[in-house]
Amino acid sequence: MGQLSEQQKEILAVILALGLLYVFAKVAYEYFLKERFSIYNVFHPVRRISTRERHFISSFLVPFTQFSPKQRKQFLKRFAWFKSKKPFVFYGTIENKEEIKAYVSASAILLTMGMEDFRYEKSISRIIVYPNQYYSKIGKSHHIGEYNPNLKILVFSAEDLVKGYEISNDNRNLGIHEIAHALMFETRKKSSWEARKFKVGLTKIKQIYDMPEFQERLEHSDYFRAYVNANFYEFFAVILENFVETPKEFKVEFPGIFDTLKRMLNIDYSNLS
Repeated sequence: MGQLSEQQKEILAVILALGLLYVFAKVAYEYFLKERFSIYNVFHPVRRISTRERHFISSFLVPFTQFSPKQRKQFLKRFAWFKSKKPFVFYGTIENKEEIKAYVSASAILLTMGMEDFRYEKSISRIIVYPNQYYSKIGKSHHIGEYNPNLKILVFSAEDLVKGYEISNDNRNLGIHEIAHALMFETRKKSSWEARKFKVGLTKIKQIYDMPEFQERLEHSDYFRAYVNANFYEFFAVILENFVETPKEFKVEFPGIFDTLKRMLNIDYSNLS
């Protein structure tokens, strides 16, 4: 192999410099901003929450009004990140797009308020919203919401998403329900301490769910809605709706499961004033 010409050496030097610059930029970006270095993230910086948005959050999100000043600050910071970084795709005529983004973002952050990792980077790549009930090509039926773990996509009916927050204690919240599905997959392949703690709790709840005596108790209890009996996947999503919306009642009705969820999520909504 012959020696490199001066021009070739200069080209290699430029390539090496660019490579080192990229590595440095990636490491610095991910270290300081705590998010994956990508073209999308770089060109979609976090947009600050306006006073109007903050008032809107306070108008529909009961837990936010009960948070301490420190918790509110953390919630708004994470809310702004999620709303800015997650791509939303709207189909059909939807006039209240910013409000819809707020409902989804609030749902996501409520479930990770007590966790270090709140970004759903392994489970949510896109959020699709239809005006109302839509036909799912995957499920071959009409849906109001679903989560596709293979494509990492959340799908919502805007109409039903809004309904989920109209009554704050009916334990029917589409945003929380579908985000709960994503959170299960978010922790599945992670090895962090909080991910392992989440998976241990999930295993414990699954063991309780599989017990015949617990199934019998579910049949005679009207605390959880009927959809809780579909399967464990749906059971977990339903109980998280209750965990957020009626935590005090949950703690009384099913203290063991409530305590496990509290440890998994590292937050206790029953203690909010």
